[in-house]
Amino acid sequence: MKRLGSVSVSYAMFVQGFARGDAAPMPSSAFDVFRPHIDVRDPQHHMWHLRTPDDGDATIYAEVTPGTFDNLMISHFSPGNPLDLLAEFTIRARAVILAPGGPAMLTDEAQRQHLPGKIRRDAIVIRNGDDIRQAFTTF
Repeated sequence: MKRLGSVSVSYAMFVQGFARGDAAPMPSSAFDVFRPHIDVRDPQHHMWHLRTPDDGDATIYAEVTPGTFDNLMISHFSPGNPLDLLAEFTIRARAVILAPGGPAMLTDEAQRQHLPGKIRRDAIVIRNGDDIRQAFTTF
């Protein structure tokens, strides 16, 4: 189990779109949810660091291109606002959160049919950051 307290978690989660069992691009406009909170950016490594009003932080790696982009990884995240933003991003992107060792996190039950077979069965539906935090107690 990955513990979430008041400090950043050294753990990585991935966000990916899916269509008919294959990876699908996500709309770049969904990334706008993070932009007001970016305090450091390293374009060479496609790294974005967030600082949120609750003094939370997270490191995001994503090559955000005009139109669509392929995936996103979030790591070293604190359990408050960064996970709320992650949930909002995932909803806007119509994507799925993949947490190593845990269930795939859908934002809509209709997404289940698009997941590859091996992760479809145990997937759960999340609606907000609280649901993501709760998911950490299951693995």
